[in-house]
Amino acid sequence: MYRWIEHTGEVELEIDSDSEESVFADALDAVSELLRDADDEDFAGAAGPRLERTISLTAEDRARLLAAWLGELAFLAETEGLVPDGLSDLRVGNGVLDATVHGYESDPPHLIKAVTYHRLWFAPQRGRWRAHAVLDV
Repeated sequence: MYRWIEHTGEVELEIDSDSEESVFADALDAVSELLRDADDEDFAGAAGPRLERTISLTAEDRARLLAAWLGELAFLAETEGLVPDGLSDLRVGNGVLDATVHGYESDPPHLIKAVTYHRLWFAPQRGRWRAHAVLDV
């Protein structure tokens, strides 16, 4: 489960999931929703050819790995027009993430300028996995 919190010039993403892996899956769903925002007049909305990208990331800790993941999804949207709508072969552990992102080519809005480390965290809490990230938009 995720939710967006809007602020001037940024949005905050809060994620509450049942596993470490599902935090990354929920983050993909959140970015997909942001990119498919039908109210954005710049978004063409027409689904193009199917795309699949294999992603491998490393980071010092879970929170930075989440920031790298969100940044990579934003980069793929910006450079390739990839709107993610699925995920497979997700493996997370020891500062490493490997996954295959599925989606379609479109003309998504260029909303995410950067993923910041401001108030970035990702940790288990009371039997759940919770994360928080701030995105400059």
